[in-house]
Parts: sequence; structure tokens; C-alpha cells
Amino acid sequence: MKQSLPTFLIVGAVKAGTTSLHEYLQMHPEVYMSPVKETNHFSDGDMLFEHFNVDYKQDVNVNLEKYLEGPMDKKIHIAHVRTFQQYIQLYRNVTNQKAIGEVSNSYLYLPNTATAIKQVLPDVKIVMILRNPVERLYSQYLMNLKLGKIIERDLLKEIASDQAKPIKGWGVSHLYLEVGNYYEQVKRYYDNFPAQNIKVILFDDFKKDAAGTMRDLFHFLGVDENFALDMSQRYNEAGMPRFGKLNYWLTQIGVYGLVKKIFSPELKEKIKSIIYTKDNIPKITPQEKQHLQNYYRNDIEALAKLLNRDLSAWLQ
Repeated sequence: MKQSLPTFLIVGAVKAGTTSLHEYLQMHPEVYMSPVKETNHFSDGDMLFEHFNVDYKQDVNVNLEKYLEGPMDKKIHIAHVRTFQQYIQLYRNVTNQKAIGEVSNSYLYLPNTATAIKQVLPDVKIVMILRNPVERLYSQYLMNLKLGKIIERDLLKEIASDQAKPIKGWGVSHLYLEVGNYYEQVKRYYDNFPAQNIKVILFDDFKKDAAGTMRDLFHFLGVDENFALDMSQRYNEAGMPRFGKLNYWLTQIGVYGLVKKIFSPELKEKIKSIIYTKDNIPKITPQEKQHLQNYYRNDIEALAKLLNRDLSAWLQ
């Protein structure tokens, strides 16, 4: 039997639209997406497993062996697919699809991933979607508040607290500032793969014209670019917990992690409508924005030269 492996990887970035890309790609009949959305397989060597925080442990707590032995018909958002034997099992249901892929946001950030990918998949196509790093950071902060991963309502205090953690890493700390330092992250891929195999999407363009962006991506992946997508659903929208401290406590003791495992998707959606609201979502202040723009300025300017793209809007 022919062994199938990815022909493309979406490598990030966090809170930049990768979930939407994943959902739209798996609608296409000529595209096969890994049933585990984020496998983290190629970034395994950079993971500090023994230091993972309680939230991340809940997110990745999956009986992977049992899942891989089954039909894999139920999608899993995130896991750690550590061995190559496990990884190739994810693609055993590939039939005649032209493009095969997965999405793992850790691949962009973690330093040894690009070379690890190149060793196994030297001809793979690399896709990344980059968002204004200030907006990206604030979106991650709001998501953490919503999911009860943090309780601090002062953005700069929350960032300082994360920076002060004695051990920092993927799944260990939140890496608010670090994830948005794109230049070195992107450069690693250009150092390892030919430019024609790399597709950099700007979140601003995706937001402005999602359909056009997807057509362009389909063309890059070598599938029918005129396939009509249902783009009516929005993914990972911002929200606020109605009961902040209770929400945080329930997350920290593992109740929400248990809910995700045992309840049906329909029931989980009903629970979300009760515990989250789209009202009173806080906005970043001009002072916070200026502070973060100053922090990212040099990195943005370096990235603009690397990509030969105008990123001046990120600094306005």
C-alpha cells in the first residue's frame, strides 16, 4: 500500500487565521487534512514536556494510540504525535486527493522545526499566515481571558507576568511577545526551502478578501482554485466569560477539559452560549498599542525587507 505524507504544512502563526484556513481547506474535495489539526510532530524536539502548564496539558490530553487504531472520523484539535509511525497513520485514509496537509502553529515559532521538516519532507510546500503582531498578541490575550487560562485584566501586567516566568516555552508560558517576532521565524523557512515552495499570507489580505486568498492558496497547492467554499461560519471569535473568576477556577481544576471530552459538540455549543458573551470585549488602549508597536518596530522592518512587502500599516 502506498504511504501518504503531507505535500504542504501550515506552520502558523497563532491567532492569525490558521483555524479558518484549516476549515476551508478540508472542505475542498482535492485536499486531505490530518484528522488531528495540530500534530506538533516536527516540533517535538523543542518541547519542554515536563514543564507544560495545566491548561496545555488539558488541551493535549488525548489517548492517541486508541484514536489512531480507530476510524479517525472524529476530528481532534490538538495532540502531540511524537513518533513517525504515529504520524504516518494520520494519512492512511488518503485516497486520490492531490494535496495533503496539516496545521501546527508551533512549527513557525520553535527554532529547530524547519530543519526537522526538511529532513523528512524536503519538497513540502510551506504556508504561513502573519498578522499584525500587536493585534495578534491582543487577540491571544483575549482568548486566554475567555478560556479561563488567565485572570489578569491589565494587558501590560499580564505580559510582564509571562515574561517573568522562570521557565518559558511552548505550552509552558504564553509567549505573548515572542510569537510575534516573525523575522527570525520566517527566515528559518527561507533558509531551508526554496522561495517558490513558501506561501506567506497576510491576515489583512485574508480578512479583506477571504475568497480571493483561498483561490490563490488553492492555486499554490495545485488543486481546483474555482471550488466554491461555504464561508458563512466564523471560527475562534472573541468573547468574554460571564463569570470571570469562576471561569478561571473551573479551567484550572480541569472541569472545562472534562467537558470538552465527554459532551457532544451540540451540547458544548449550548454551554458556550451560557458562559461566554460577545458584549463588553475590552479594546487595546492607545498607550498599550504604542508600547507594543515600539517593541516590534525593528522586527517588522526586517520582516518587510525579507518578504519585500509593505508592512507600514502595522506601525500606524
